[in-house]
Amino acid sequence: MRLRLNCLAYLDKLIPLRDLDSKILLKVVFVIYIFSSLVGVFSHVLWRDEMQGWLVAVESSNIFELWANNAPSGHPIVYPFLTFISSLIYEKPISMQFMQWSLAAICVFIFLLRAPFSKLHKLLFAFGYFPFWEYCLISRHYVVIQLLSFLGILLVGKKKYNILGMSGIIALLLNTHALAWSIAIGFSVLIIIDLAIQKSNYGKSRSFRSNFNYIVSIIFVSISGWISLNSLFQTSRNIDGTSVNLTFKTILVALGKYLGGSILIIPNSSRWLDLLVASCISLAFIIFTTLYIRKSLKALVFYLTSTLSLLGFNSVIYSGAGSRHFGVYFIIFISSIWLYRSDMAATGGNFSIQVHPASATFENKLKLYFSYFLAFVLSIHFVAGIHRVSLDLVYPYSASKEVAKFITNSKYSDWPLFGTRDVEVTSVSGYLGSSIYYPELKRTGTFTEWINRDSSLRREDSLIHILGYMKNNKNVDSLLVILSNSSDLGDDFHSEDLRLSEGLTISFIKQFLRSYNKPERYYLYEVRRI
Repeated sequence: MRLRLNCLAYLDKLIPLRDLDSKILLKVVFVIYIFSSLVGVFSHVLWRDEMQGWLVAVESSNIFELWANNAPSGHPIVYPFLTFISSLIYEKPISMQFMQWSLAAICVFIFLLRAPFSKLHKLLFAFGYFPFWEYCLISRHYVVIQLLSFLGILLVGKKKYNILGMSGIIALLLNTHALAWSIAIGFSVLIIIDLAIQKSNYGKSRSFRSNFNYIVSIIFVSISGWISLNSLFQTSRNIDGTSVNLTFKTILVALGKYLGGSILIIPNSSRWLDLLVASCISLAFIIFTTLYIRKSLKALVFYLTSTLSLLGFNSVIYSGAGSRHFGVYFIIFISSIWLYRSDMAATGGNFSIQVHPASATFENKLKLYFSYFLAFVLSIHFVAGIHRVSLDLVYPYSASKEVAKFITNSKYSDWPLFGTRDVEVTSVSGYLGSSIYYPELKRTGTFTEWINRDSSLRREDSLIHILGYMKNNKNVDSLLVILSNSSDLGDDFHSEDLRLSEGLTISFIKQFLRSYNKPERYYLYEVRRI
């Protein structure tokens, strides 16, 4: 009996019950995340940006074609390459979705396992808007930014870190997305300052191996930066002096994006009052975060450099077009807190909170109130994430899959296809696995080609484009027309069959309106020669 009690006492010391409960809870959170996100993957319908990336990859027979097909998008090569690899494994869009889900699951696993946050904070983060929805179910580049940022924090948070490993992470960030440059710059400045401080403190000459590693790292990052710039400047958008625009308003708009990354609220950019209020709140958030992490030079340098770099990019070049873009501010925010707490732990510092604020010092009160602030931010993200994934389960993100299923199971399965606008009909092409004639390209295709296309075609001229196709293709007696929401022929064509003087009849078939994205609601028509 005494031996048994001694063994139990020893086990209690070895594995405290509280720690054991914590580990079990985090495992449960991860299992729930895996299951619920997988359900989301199977129900999610890809929209045009996602399908564009998939079709670019699947239509490329090798890495050189991939580079050429991807170049006009202006996005670097890392995510397209991962998509290309997944297309080689299985030639269906679900392959890319599983790849995206795997990367998101790895991010959440790393966060739950290694991030120095409370159980509540970890739970809220895991099911937050970006980790659970935007960077998990939406198959885009941003999950790679999140993963590389977390890996970078794990490395650089150590007292001694591998410079070659960090250079690899920086190189990949540079080639993931233009917005990821801000985080890459943050890591780079952090490392330069940290190495300079180490040299001044210890005053030792570096070994040959260390110098060699530094030189290799500089060369590697420089080459990676050149490759990334080469990708970015191949974009179909015009990049010149007129692309750079810095005004007081663009700065306010950028600060509004920061607020979006924090609490998912974007001010109306056409209203000055909204911009000014949002900017003041954003500045307050930035100052509060800076005060909290100020005792860790690593975290402070990373946070301010990354945040200011991204604010500068949003102010001067591109303000961003959606939550996926301003979510990078959230990645920087979370990563900076993670780095601060890791650095404090590595250097023997303390980031724990005193329970009773009445008798606490300013520092402890700051930590306590920041913990409340963090819980507030993560709670907003949690509610938004649960809501958005739940909505996606019952209301499709695009009607493209439904359209493809209808065509496949109908008499139109082997008919020639005509579709416009190409940027919105691309999703249908991807689910059909078939080419569609796009008047914007004046030929059949699958993905949107940003170069050599006529972007001046008016949406209200859809009928003219259809007639033009039938006139130039005399061998085509029947045609299935797929029109996106803003390119529809109008209600007059929905009521009855119309006979045109060109010897053609146009019959309305069906409309597909169950789509969260309004541009990806579709109308189908049958065109026949009389």
